Amino acid sequence: MTFDLIFTVALAVIALVLFAIDRLRLDQVSLAIPVFLLLGGVLTPEDAVSGLSSPATVTVAAMLVLGLGLRKTGTVAAIGRWARTAPLGGKRRRLLALCVIVAILSPFLNNTAVVMVFLPVFVALAEQAEEPASMYLMPLSFVAILGGTVTLIGTSTNLVVHGMAVQRGYDELTMFSIAPLGLISLGVGIVYLFTVGRAQLPRRDRPPDLSRKYDMRRFVTELEVSTESPATGRSLGELRWGERYAVSVLGIERGARDIAAPRAERSIQPGDVLYVQGSADRLLLLARQQRLVTPTDRTRRDLNLSTKGGRLVEVMVAPGSALLGRTLREQSFAQRYDATVLAIQQHGLTVHERLADVEFRVGDLLLVHGTAGALERLADEPGFVPMAEVQAADDKRPRAWVALGIMVLVVAVASIGLFNIMTAALAGVTLMVFTGCVRLDEIYAELDWMVVFVLAGLIPLGLALDFTGAASWLAAMVVDITGGWGPTGLIAAFYVLTALLTSVISNAAAAVMLTPVAILAALDGGVNPYALLVSVMFGASASFITPFGYQTNIMIYSPGGYRFSDFVKVGGVLNLLLLIAAAIFIPIFWPS
Repeated sequence: MTFDLIFTVALAVIALVLFAIDRLRLDQVSLAIPVFLLLGGVLTPEDAVSGLSSPATVTVAAMLVLGLGLRKTGTVAAIGRWARTAPLGGKRRRLLALCVIVAILSPFLNNTAVVMVFLPVFVALAEQAEEPASMYLMPLSFVAILGGTVTLIGTSTNLVVHGMAVQRGYDELTMFSIAPLGLISLGVGIVYLFTVGRAQLPRRDRPPDLSRKYDMRRFVTELEVSTESPATGRSLGELRWGERYAVSVLGIERGARDIAAPRAERSIQPGDVLYVQGSADRLLLLARQQRLVTPTDRTRRDLNLSTKGGRLVEVMVAPGSALLGRTLREQSFAQRYDATVLAIQQHGLTVHERLADVEFRVGDLLLVHGTAGALERLADEPGFVPMAEVQAADDKRPRAWVALGIMVLVVAVASIGLFNIMTAALAGVTLMVFTGCVRLDEIYAELDWMVVFVLAGLIPLGLALDFTGAASWLAAMVVDITGGWGPTGLIAAFYVLTALLTSVISNAAAAVMLTPVAILAALDGGVNPYALLVSVMFGASASFITPFGYQTNIMIYSPGGYRFSDFVKVGGVLNLLLLIAAAIFIPIFWPS
């Protein structure tokens, strides 16, 4: 073994461990990889930055922009609004119809964007059917993932595998080459989820209201402003109690008048009864230092947080949110949105204390209190998904059919081979920008740049595995292990290996690392290279046994009240069924 081979394999193993333990950001680790390969002399400077100009990276970025254009013009949201009220039959038939709609959209749109739009729709559907959301959200995520396997543009991993294969001379896969296998996998998944799988779905009943779900009653108290209070005559913005005491003023009772969701400029008057939310020790400190007293000789009136101008809304942190990796304090959330975060749920655990210092990740839930106008502005902010319907502000843009027509044109041109996928996608982006479907500042601000930079960092690792012979070494090892199993065994082995890797690390990382190995293993084992490439594609999307292997699973984890074991129980059987389908049909569609 050469130094370059040992260095590259060691770096790949370290990266896998860092991805799995999730202590550092995925893009942070990915971008460090080509730097170490460059410092170690494994790659040239040109090779180290090749991920930025890779057709796979460029195509993924372009498809993300096309999806953003469809969202900004309201195309997908319009379908979601229609689905809320469309006469689709009983609750089981309605769920099936919505899953079919998701399956139709996912092959052509980023499935994360599809789930962002349809998640509130499925929650509302569960409420209408008087069933727990846990019975509805896992089918949403799983069907969106499976729908993405129908076309080459359905998932970023398909585009990554395709792009890396083209760079190595394997360019026979077209837009719908994988559609037959993708439709079979989708059919298997839907049949399973509506029969045996449905019986395995957990029934986690939601509390009757958000206050009970987040156990807010224990953390809201009444404090009366005395005449000696230093807060008298000062505004809430001047007092900065949120920063100083980590408490929130949810409402003010002033005589017979209730002031819900008071704004920062609202001043405090003697005799005001404040409804304050916070931990017991912080409330005591506030009362002592600000000379606030517990009201006496009065009939207690519970402030209804959802009336008199104030509302409670549950909001999910979605991919691309400005909150990711940051805190409420760093984002000045209350000042920016004129709304108050009362509690946070992370992976099913409710947080009431030190909210300003909580660092956010995709799928976290925020219980937000504010006026209808403030919540409308929040709903229109990219990266936040209201779990209940909130009217977003109107935005004058071209009609949705313009963006839809551009997307159809991109798919059609790439499908008939007039242009390759990258060229067609870049042309579509140009049309989206010049027709006003999406603005450049929105691309800069709202595109999921993490995906782009992860690919830019990992693709040079794929090159290093090739150049150093590490890919050949790994391929020979896999072929030796599966030597007596034939082509079907090798296909199944790569499917299982990819599915296991994508369950603990990024699916893009699994695809980048295994694509060069799959090509060389196919040559060594006498198997059609496209069979193993497709096996890697589908294995990278078989992310059903953990909630953290795929973003759509992360997004439904807290809203559905799921546990890790739920994904193992429901997704494990689905993974097995899809493995069997892949082992049977891949050798038929791509014979050796």
